[in-house]
Amino acid sequence: MKTLRKSGEFLLLFLVVTLVITSSLYFINISINRLNLVVFFLVSSIIYYLFNKNDKSIIKVLLLSLFVIIISIFISCFMFDRSSDGNTYHKDAVGVMKEGFNPVLEESKDFITKRDKNNKLTDYTIWIDHYAKANWMIEANFYSLTSNIESAKAFNLLSIYIVFSLIFTNLINVLDKKKSLLLSLLVVINPITASQMFTFYNDQLVLLYLFLAIFYLIKLDKDIKDKKSWLIYGASFIILFNMKFNGMGYLLVFSFLFALRFLYKAYKKKEFKKVFNSLFFKYLVLFTVAIFIVGFGTYVKNYLDHNNIFFPLYDSKGEDIITEQEPKKFVKANNLYKLFYGTFSKSNNLRDNDDTILKIPFTIYQDEIKPSLSVDLRIGGFGVFFSGLLIISIFVLVYYYKIYKDDNFILYTLGITILLLLVMEESWWARYTPHFYLFILFSLYILLKNSKNKIFKNIFIVLVTVNTLIPFIGNTYYTFINSIDINNKLNRLDNILIKDTSYNGVLYNLKDYNVKYKFDNKIKSKKLYYKYLDYKEVKDE
Repeated sequence: MKTLRKSGEFLLLFLVVTLVITSSLYFINISINRLNLVVFFLVSSIIYYLFNKNDKSIIKVLLLSLFVIIISIFISCFMFDRSSDGNTYHKDAVGVMKEGFNPVLEESKDFITKRDKNNKLTDYTIWIDHYAKANWMIEANFYSLTSNIESAKAFNLLSIYIVFSLIFTNLINVLDKKKSLLLSLLVVINPITASQMFTFYNDQLVLLYLFLAIFYLIKLDKDIKDKKSWLIYGASFIILFNMKFNGMGYLLVFSFLFALRFLYKAYKKKEFKKVFNSLFFKYLVLFTVAIFIVGFGTYVKNYLDHNNIFFPLYDSKGEDIITEQEPKKFVKANNLYKLFYGTFSKSNNLRDNDDTILKIPFTIYQDEIKPSLSVDLRIGGFGVFFSGLLIISIFVLVYYYKIYKDDNFILYTLGITILLLLVMEESWWARYTPHFYLFILFSLYILLKNSKNKIFKNIFIVLVTVNTLIPFIGNTYYTFINSIDINNKLNRLDNILIKDTSYNGVLYNLKDYNVKYKFDNKIKSKKLYYKYLDYKEVKDE
């Protein structure tokens, strides 16, 4: 158990070192190169050793961590991303960073123009330049090492391992091993991560690092002087702050309201000034690193260029990415209406049916199965059984209140969740609202810890598990089968003609497999890579 926990801590350190040093090197005009990741692993190993000199398990920890990295890379290389966003601007951002783009000192459009004088690619530079970039920077380091852009998704699997190892090895202090294992697995393998773990989507990463940050805020609520908890929370803070705008917002709300809780407790103990000064210093360091080092290429540049750190969102001259993707009945509706229909309707991806149809909880319809396998399920996005699970969770929270009331962090955390659900206009869209799933996880925790009704408890566990297994098995199987076909085709191809495509990311796959290509919109073509690319084979010149 100790080795598992320490490998999670080391890998989290490794990711933060990768992120912070990569960001710092940009300031002196040193971009990502092939040796970076190896150097960062060695630097992380030295730092870890300096803080754990008397630990005899260091070699085991480093070997296990290296094994997890290699396995994550291997799986990610094989499993091709099948998502639309992943194969458009996400891969494009990772690709240009791997090729030398420096987000601190230049604009991606200038870099791409220099690289491709006759550029015919779709322009995603508004997102590459202005969105948060933590996942892209880490992923580009993996890509640079392997020369296979799919390997960059190893970040997803490493993050799942990190969050699982840290939560599991802490839960065994309050639950037995089997219960801790079950709950920890259901924390990291849920309908969002199950749908996105083999993609470049970063909502799964927001969920994982938000849950990790909340978990350690709860630990700090019990012992605010725990240095290791502060280090792990701080690492998750730096990563999540630069992952996605909504993730940064959620992190700040949870952090601020927990800080108020810390201060209130300190006030009662007459330690207010001491705790306030400690919190002020810690958050000053975290904000400095998160904004002015890692986030400079996003938040500082956005402010300097557009007076808006969240540009191009929430800006009169920016982009509205929600309205055209939500049901028409949602456009003028209030948040509660959207949240209700988004939760209690049949699962629907809105591709073929722009409607929300209410259903009886725990029922499942045939036309829900295909949408449920989507990487970006709009309506009913937490799974076909989520509405029923939510009702049971609320019942559990009410029924067992007297038993768990001493664990008052549960109600406090869920209170913050409810506040965010009410104020966020996109709360109906599951991947934008990861904290909503805390209702299920906290209820499961209460049942595992306190319930003596085995039948009720086991039924709830089975329903939660099945709700997750539907997208997990479906996505994994579909991705696996198609990845075999894609890999075979890419290995066989040499020279091809392709039509103009908006899926810039697929072109990096062609480069990685040494497939030469030219654009020709007049060809009668075959389909390649989930039908994202139209191509025709040609003889060698």
